[in-house]
Amino acid sequence: MMGYAAMQLAGLGIFLALTFGPLVALLVLLNVRDRRQSLLLAAVLRQVAFPDYRGRVAAEVRCAMFSRRSVVRFYMLAWSRDEIWDAIARLSRVLSPHVRLVVEGRLDREFPARFTVETTGRHQPCRPCRSSVATG
Repeated sequence: MMGYAAMQLAGLGIFLALTFGPLVALLVLLNVRDRRQSLLLAAVLRQVAFPDYRGRVAAEVRCAMFSRRSVVRFYMLAWSRDEIWDAIARLSRVLSPHVRLVVEGRLDREFPARFTVETTGRHQPCRPCRSSVATG
Protein backbone atom coordinates (compact mmCIF):
# COMPACT_ATOMS: atom_id res chain seq x y z
CA MET A 1 0.00 0.00 0.00
CA MET A 2 2.81 2.42 0.92
CA GLY A 3 4.69 1.60 -2.29
CA TYR A 4 1.66 2.37 -4.43
CA ALA A 5 1.14 5.80 -2.79
CA ALA A 6 4.83 6.65 -3.22
CA MET A 7 4.66 5.74 -6.92
CA GLN A 8 1.54 7.87 -7.33
CA LEU A 9 3.27 10.85 -5.70
CA ALA A 10 6.39 10.32 -7.80
CA GLY A 11 4.27 10.20 -10.96
CA LEU A 12 2.46 13.37 -9.93
CA GLY A 13 5.80 15.07 -9.27
CA ILE A 14 7.16 14.07 -12.67
CA PHE A 15 3.95 15.24 -14.37
CA LEU A 16 4.10 18.62 -12.63
CA ALA A 17 7.81 19.04 -13.42
CA LEU A 18 7.28 18.27 -17.11
CA THR A 19 4.20 20.48 -17.31
CA PHE A 20 5.33 23.56 -15.40
CA GLY A 21 9.13 23.19 -15.55
CA PRO A 22 9.63 24.83 -18.96
CA LEU A 23 7.31 27.70 -18.02
CA VAL A 24 9.15 28.32 -14.75
CA ALA A 25 12.52 28.13 -16.55
CA LEU A 26 11.34 30.69 -19.12
CA LEU A 27 10.11 33.04 -16.40
CA VAL A 28 13.42 32.74 -14.56
CA LEU A 29 15.37 33.52 -17.75
CA LEU A 30 13.18 36.56 -18.43
CA ASN A 31 13.67 37.78 -14.88
CA VAL A 32 17.46 37.42 -15.11
CA ARG A 33 17.51 39.25 -18.46
CA ASP A 34 15.36 42.10 -17.12
CA ARG A 35 17.53 42.50 -14.04
CA ARG A 36 20.68 42.54 -16.15
CA GLN A 37 19.10 45.11 -18.46
CA SER A 38 18.05 47.44 -15.65
CA LEU A 39 21.45 47.17 -13.91
CA LEU A 40 23.22 47.94 -17.17
CA LEU A 41 20.95 50.92 -17.87
CA ALA A 42 21.54 52.28 -14.37
CA ALA A 43 25.32 51.92 -14.78
CA VAL A 44 25.23 53.73 -18.12
CA LEU A 45 23.02 56.57 -16.90
CA ARG A 46 25.20 57.04 -13.81
CA GLN A 47 28.09 57.95 -16.11
CA VAL A 48 26.19 60.84 -17.70
CA ALA A 49 24.09 62.02 -14.76
CA PHE A 50 25.26 65.61 -14.97
CA PRO A 51 22.93 68.64 -15.08
CA ASP A 52 24.62 69.86 -18.29
CA TYR A 53 23.58 66.69 -20.13
CA ARG A 54 19.95 66.73 -19.03
CA GLY A 55 17.69 66.55 -22.08
CA ARG A 56 20.59 65.88 -24.47
CA VAL A 57 21.03 62.15 -24.01
CA ALA A 58 18.98 58.99 -24.39
CA ALA A 59 19.99 55.39 -23.75
CA GLU A 60 18.56 52.05 -24.83
CA VAL A 61 19.72 48.68 -23.54
CA ARG A 62 18.97 45.34 -25.23
CA CYS A 63 19.96 42.07 -23.60
CA ALA A 64 19.77 38.58 -25.04
CA MET A 65 17.84 35.99 -23.08
CA PHE A 66 20.05 32.95 -23.72
CA SER A 67 23.48 34.63 -23.67
CA ARG A 68 25.30 37.39 -21.84
CA ARG A 69 25.65 39.58 -24.93
CA SER A 70 24.10 43.02 -24.62
CA VAL A 71 23.91 46.18 -26.69
CA VAL A 72 23.85 49.68 -25.24
CA ARG A 73 22.66 52.25 -27.76
CA PHE A 74 23.44 55.79 -26.66
CA TYR A 75 21.95 58.81 -28.44
CA MET A 76 23.64 62.19 -27.99
CA LEU A 77 22.01 65.40 -29.10
CA ALA A 78 24.10 68.55 -29.59
CA TRP A 79 27.35 67.29 -28.05
CA SER A 80 30.83 68.48 -28.96
CA ARG A 81 33.53 66.11 -30.20
CA ASP A 82 35.35 66.18 -26.86
CA GLU A 83 32.15 65.44 -24.93
CA ILE A 84 31.42 62.44 -27.17
CA TRP A 85 34.93 60.98 -26.74
CA ASP A 86 34.84 61.57 -22.99
CA ALA A 87 31.47 59.80 -22.77
CA ILE A 88 32.76 56.87 -24.85
CA ALA A 89 35.81 56.58 -22.57
CA ARG A 90 33.70 56.70 -19.39
CA LEU A 91 31.14 54.23 -20.70
CA SER A 92 33.68 51.73 -22.02
CA ARG A 93 35.39 51.70 -18.60
CA VAL A 94 32.24 50.55 -16.76
CA LEU A 95 30.88 48.07 -19.32
CA SER A 96 31.69 44.38 -19.20
CA PRO A 97 33.36 42.56 -22.11
CA HIS A 98 30.00 41.16 -23.22
CA VAL A 99 28.52 44.58 -23.99
CA ARG A 100 28.64 46.35 -27.33
CA LEU A 101 28.40 50.14 -27.10
CA VAL A 102 26.83 52.03 -30.00
CA VAL A 103 27.02 55.81 -29.74
CA GLU A 104 25.04 57.94 -32.16
CA GLY A 105 25.10 61.71 -32.31
CA ARG A 106 26.18 64.74 -34.20
CA LEU A 107 29.91 65.39 -34.23
CA ASP A 108 30.57 69.06 -33.41
CA ARG A 109 26.79 69.58 -33.61
CA GLU A 110 26.98 69.39 -37.39
CA PHE A 111 27.98 66.02 -38.82
CA PRO A 112 25.99 62.86 -38.00
CA ALA A 113 28.23 60.13 -36.61
CA ARG A 114 27.94 56.60 -35.24
CA PHE A 115 30.59 54.87 -33.17
CA THR A 116 30.52 51.19 -32.24
CA VAL A 117 32.80 50.11 -29.43
CA GLU A 118 33.41 46.43 -28.77
CA THR A 119 34.61 46.18 -25.19
CA THR A 120 37.19 43.46 -24.60
CA GLY A 121 37.83 44.04 -20.94
CA ARG A 122 38.09 46.64 -18.25
CA HIS A 123 40.74 48.90 -19.70
CA GLN A 124 41.06 52.56 -20.46
CA PRO A 125 40.65 53.07 -24.21
CA CYS A 126 43.02 55.33 -26.03
CA ARG A 127 41.66 58.59 -27.33
CA PRO A 128 42.06 58.99 -31.09
CA CYS A 129 43.55 62.08 -32.64
CA ARG A 130 41.19 64.64 -34.07
CA SER A 131 42.55 64.11 -37.58
CA SER A 132 41.74 60.39 -37.50
CA VAL A 133 38.01 60.92 -36.99
CA ALA A 134 36.13 60.57 -40.24
CA THR A 135 33.07 62.78 -40.57
CA GLY A 136 30.37 62.61 -43.09
